[in-house]
Amino acid sequence: MHRIAPLFLACMLLSAGCLTTTRPPAEAEIVLVTPVNGVPLFDSQATFFGLIGEEALQIQGNYSIGCVVIPPGNATSPHRLIGSTELVHVIGGVAEIRCGNETVIAREGETVLLPEAVLQSIASVGDTDLRYLTVVQPPFTAVIEQSGGEPAALNLTTDEEPLVVADPRTGIEWDLDSGVAAYTLLNPVLMNETEIPIDYSVAYVELLPEGYLSYDGIRGSSDLLYVIEGEIQVTTRDGAAVRVPAGSAAYIPPDVEKETRNVAGSVTTILSFIDPAWTPEKTGLWE
Repeated sequence: MHRIAPLFLACMLLSAGCLTTTRPPAEAEIVLVTPVNGVPLFDSQATFFGLIGEEALQIQGNYSIGCVVIPPGNATSPHRLIGSTELVHVIGGVAEIRCGNETVIAREGETVLLPEAVLQSIASVGDTDLRYLTVVQPPFTAVIEQSGGEPAALNLTTDEEPLVVADPRTGIEWDLDSGVAAYTLLNPVLMNETEIPIDYSVAYVELLPEGYLSYDGIRGSSDLLYVIEGEIQVTTRDGAAVRVPAGSAAYIPPDVEKETRNVAGSVTTILSFIDPAWTPEKTGLWE
């Protein structure tokens, strides 16, 4: 199975060529995205809390996203997502992920990307509930999910392996100037040594108490900031502010200039989903 070392997102904070004196377009609204009521899955073996997708329609994205909770000893039934990949980021507990002929044990902070159409199931094998973020691209719909089935009958191949990202914090130092450390987990453009079958990029960010990301904007790409632990406040230049607690997210439309600040009394951790994928020249910093 593939393993990728994290890549530091230095340009999120400051990078040559990223500064511009051109003002961004008029501000669009930053949307607070909160999970909807839980929906039972796989004969109540799991519960799904939607953020973006069929269950939560406040944002129309190129992916669907939600949180899945599986009690110890329970598992999703073997199934396939036809035409869509699934990213799994473990928030808590321990996952045993069966992907084709591979079995992956994923713990808190680890990310696993499952190729499209692979036969998969996810079991909770720890002592506490398994909680993970699931991102499906193209977005999940009921018609793409098939339970089991012979690959030949479905005209599918199943020899692709899962892509596994180890703990993003290993060996990475803080940027003490702003109290922020940011790391790329998956980026199909920057990490071109490995085929990554998604269009968005994923970054992991840690903010110390009072840590912040200065005003910036992502040209031509939206940014979804999902709070794993702690709380952030996202503020636009015109003073509009959205507070985002753990388990919720802020959706920032393309080109919107914003500041992201830790407003918790402890370290705050977030995942950033930039769609289409982030590249250095997309980040604009305005004074």
